[in-house]
Amino acid sequence: MRVLFVGHGPAHVPWIIPLAWACRLAGHDVRVAVRPQCTAPVTKAGLVAVPVGDEAVAGAAAARRLDLGPGRLKATGASMAALDTDLAEALVEKMIAVADTLTDDLVAFARFWRPDIVVHDTAAAAGQVAAAVLKVPAVGHTWGVSLGVHCERESELRPSYARLFERFGVAPLVGPSVWIDPCPPGLRPPHGVRRADMRYVPYAGPAEVPRRLREERPGGRPLVCVTGGVTTTALDEVRDQVVATLREQGAEVVLAVTAEQARATGPLPDGVRMVESFPLDVLLAHCDALVHHGGVGSGLIAVTRGLPQLLLPRNAFQEHWAHLVRESGAGSALPAGATGDAVGAAVRDLLTRPSYRERSRSLRDEIAAMPAPDRLVGFLEECVRAGHTDVPTPRKAD
Repeated sequence: MRVLFVGHGPAHVPWIIPLAWACRLAGHDVRVAVRPQCTAPVTKAGLVAVPVGDEAVAGAAAARRLDLGPGRLKATGASMAALDTDLAEALVEKMIAVADTLTDDLVAFARFWRPDIVVHDTAAAAGQVAAAVLKVPAVGHTWGVSLGVHCERESELRPSYARLFERFGVAPLVGPSVWIDPCPPGLRPPHGVRRADMRYVPYAGPAEVPRRLREERPGGRPLVCVTGGVTTTALDEVRDQVVATLREQGAEVVLAVTAEQARATGPLPDGVRMVESFPLDVLLAHCDALVHHGGVGSGLIAVTRGLPQLLLPRNAFQEHWAHLVRESGAGSALPAGATGDAVGAAVRDLLTRPSYRERSRSLRDEIAAMPAPDRLVGFLEECVRAGHTDVPTPRKAD
């Protein structure tokens, strides 16, 4: 079986690596089609990357500025929130605009390589177009949140989506979709698309474990990781305050930063360390809690380690994830304007309230019970047997 994976932006690529490798280890041929800026993470993972599109053109579409908040959530029930309708629409239209810059190259490669199935990031609508042109199944793969391009019924067919297909002379994909979803049920908002559960396996690239992470910490003090993620400067304005409060509580602190962030960081106080461009899943194996910006990847990695988390979101996406974590009981969150006493109280609460860790461990157990990526390979094989427009309903795990 030939499996064509189609990625979206740099922050999305790690989500598809585990399933791509599961397919490869099962003996299938795998190619990962991504924008040129995303080829390095694919090849560093030992997979074959196919650059598609002109990066300048795709990047310009991806750089379209939207009002991402904060404060762009709407209530959808007693314990749930979602992005407001206008913002969600704008995000989907932006995804389609990026796809429009990639489809010519992707379809050309797909016609050459002839995959049996296309597994696409739910934000990468170009994958749906390639599948329609070749008349092979298309299966989505979420990036931890329930947002992407799909059309479940004719009434949902948007003109921009239809135009992606029209220039290739094929009908747009309309009908029940299936998304492979690594988010545990306890953190997953309701959504109309069918889900195929898959255990979340974090991937953030290779690393060498430094000596300080191979030694026992003196005094048994908690070690707390603080990070603003790899694609944002979200915590820059409050990081020093968070670190100072953690130190007042007797915790040691490790800052997880990018190379650019490291260059901008001055001398560190006693009890504070810094790791640069280091896989977060490896680092959090040695930590007791996480303070972060509200990134889905950072938050889910903390859950896989059973760690409590404090979220300090700065945009609507981060607010959405913070809301889900807070409602799950696995951590707490503060609004964007919180400073001073509120941050101090939240840090103390994070380190002293046992229920956060208990609930995070419960979610970790949910993840462990989900089918491992190799189990999803069989589902993809079943999709190929079913054909182009008859993607089967995923069976629940035993």
